Amino acid sequence: MKRRIMIAALLLALVLGALALGGCREADNPQASPNEPSSGGLVDAPKEWDGKIVSFTGEAIGEAMVRGDKAWIHLNDDAYYLKNVEEGAQLGGYNAGMAVWIDASLAKQIQFFGDYKHEGDVAKVSGVFNAACAEHGGDMDIHATSLEILTSGRDAQDPVKTDKLVWAVVLALIAGGLFLLNRSWGEWGPDSRND
Repeated sequence: MKRRIMIAALLLALVLGALALGGCREADNPQASPNEPSSGGLVDAPKEWDGKIVSFTGEAIGEAMVRGDKAWIHLNDDAYYLKNVEEGAQLGGYNAGMAVWIDASLAKQIQFFGDYKHEGDVAKVSGVFNAACAEHGGDMDIHATSLEILTSGRDAQDPVKTDKLVWAVVLALIAGGLFLLNRSWGEWGPDSRND
């Protein structure tokens, strides 16, 4: 029984060590938000910005949700608004952005919305920030009056990285070894003794 515990502890230590060395940490210097205030700053100090005109730049993600002559768009200003992790962006926390209420005719200028296969257009909007918009059920948003496309979107690059392939093979071999160990355990483990 002690041997099983030792083997399990060793395997757990190996897996945890591999994860620690494998780059599962946040980067020291991720891409900073282009905005002052950033979406995080607006969320952290909403009263300070409520009712004021702000300019906000970010990657258009999702899709334009048209409602009559207006539309909702979402602009992300997080560490991944210029490029995704697969293209070399350093890990920098979670996705963050701001909902924008804008004329549908302006929203139509956006050609690419970010998703798993695309990097969205980087757009700059200007408008009134609402900490708790009375028109939209108390949601936080920006009622934009202008939109400018700064960078056109494109297909996302997702190359196969050698280090990820090596990790996949190593982990598959470990999993296969554990499977075989488990299947053969009865042949040489303490439970296999015949009395």
